[in-house]
Amino acid sequence: MKTKFKIVFAFVLGLQMTSCVTDSDLEVTEYNVLSETNVDPDQFVIAAYSALDYRYNTGQTRDNWPFDHAPSNWVACDIRCGDAYKGGGGTGDNPGGGMHQLETQNLFPSSENVYNLWRAIYFGIQRVNTGLKTLNTVDAAQFPNKEVRIGELKVLRAHFYFEAIKNFGSIVWIDENTPASDINKIPNTFDFNFMWSKIEDDLNDAISKLPDTQTESGRINKVVAYAFLCKAQIFQKKWTEAIVSSNYVINSGKYNLVSNIEKLYSEPGYGNLENVFAVQYSINDGSSLGNLNFGNLLNAPDSPGDDVNNPYLNGDDFDKPSQNLVNAYKVGADGLPLFDSFNSSNVTLTDLVDPRLDHAIGRDGITWKDWGARAQQGNWNRDASTYGNFLVKKNVISPNSSGLASNPTGFPWALGNLDFPIIKYSDVLLWKAEASIESGNIPEGVSLINLIRTRAKNTAYVKDFANPSINAANYLINTYTSNLSKDQATKALRMERRLELANEGHTYYDLVRWGIAEQYVNDYIEVEKTRRGYLQGASLQPHELYLPIPQIEIDASSGVYTQRAGY
Repeated sequence: MKTKFKIVFAFVLGLQMTSCVTDSDLEVTEYNVLSETNVDPDQFVIAAYSALDYRYNTGQTRDNWPFDHAPSNWVACDIRCGDAYKGGGGTGDNPGGGMHQLETQNLFPSSENVYNLWRAIYFGIQRVNTGLKTLNTVDAAQFPNKEVRIGELKVLRAHFYFEAIKNFGSIVWIDENTPASDINKIPNTFDFNFMWSKIEDDLNDAISKLPDTQTESGRINKVVAYAFLCKAQIFQKKWTEAIVSSNYVINSGKYNLVSNIEKLYSEPGYGNLENVFAVQYSINDGSSLGNLNFGNLLNAPDSPGDDVNNPYLNGDDFDKPSQNLVNAYKVGADGLPLFDSFNSSNVTLTDLVDPRLDHAIGRDGITWKDWGARAQQGNWNRDASTYGNFLVKKNVISPNSSGLASNPTGFPWALGNLDFPIIKYSDVLLWKAEASIESGNIPEGVSLINLIRTRAKNTAYVKDFANPSINAANYLINTYTSNLSKDQATKALRMERRLELANEGHTYYDLVRWGIAEQYVNDYIEVEKTRRGYLQGASLQPHELYLPIPQIEIDASSGVYTQRAGY
């Protein structure tokens, strides 16, 4: 089990490339710059890890508070795929200026949200490249961990480029060998095959350098590198290779499914066994507020009048689970999903539902985590008439946790040292399941899906607030038989990914790689606009499968970068 490798942001956030030659945000200058001459080489590696948080010491508010372009991808993914509504105080409550437009698929190149995400990703890439450039000049005799640290950086670079590909498609590849004078001369016309080959090269090189276990807990190891390689292979439909990579993770014995889903989403440290790779956060670390998940700052429940009898002192109520997602947790009498009919009516208190529903999503009258003062209340929602009464419950720290940050004013509310997972063991199992099904081994794929469902069946269920001796709802979940057809198994796999990983920044990217995003999202909108009037006129067009290239970057490149057709 991994514990914490704390990232000291106060020391490293000033690090950035020092050769600023243009106005492009690929070449932004940061304050308090560290250089190869005044810092230990390992601190460049720590700086690259810190970039996972999307917070930077540039003196600009958007870089200290990345809530409109969070590394959890709730803005770029969850509200674009039908898993969540934007939420907040109405459609005009619009952090970054374009969040409502992301939700309604009305994307535009001047979007601040899109621009902030682009620059956050490339800040991370720059830090990795700076670290690699520095380490390449270091004498291995003076720095014995040189090759291992290079391996860590290669995995981090693969992660950042992965985020760029998922969100933007047409991107710019730069590495530690790219001359600063050439950066704004490189067009964003590389094809997917080129980009994936570069990512795989980084990961394979990392695998050759990394040990299976690191002395310092939390550093990237060979197993993590294989997990990222499996992810890249899944996105490319390299099924046979993905099975090999997933087997390395599974057979390592380093990670597993934890038994209690509620604690997985609520208690710092409990998910370490399942979180193959996570963005790690901290409190009481010497910084003024703590190095917290500010990307998800907006997503806590509201607390009208700062009522101390509510679980958190305040919150902005963004990233609200959709009615469609809640309905997806309905099951039939056999304990299996209602694939084709779940959205024909809304969930009622008497419906049979998957027990994961009330671990992932807050519903009025249902117990909120381990909070004993009261069950969830309707006034925890800021604008229920626009966005409904469901609250995101997943990956929000327990209000009774010792890891919850405290502040007399309540800010930063509902944040603490609960890590956010980028790759979980459940994700790896479902990747192998998908690759097995696509390779024709249906029984193997179904058995892996059933591991996820069995964990959900055996976990502690949410209990009724007034009578804790009974369940809060009619929970039922069962496993699939092994004799499914390929079409049935594929449908089961895709539903399982949604139910298990909802509101964790995966569903939209899954839809795109499966080639069904346009139809799926527009079908969702067709029904959901009858529930949420602001979706009238919304639609996902083919060119909107990927975010636009930020116009400011096109302008800064003097026309070297090109926009995707349609924008």
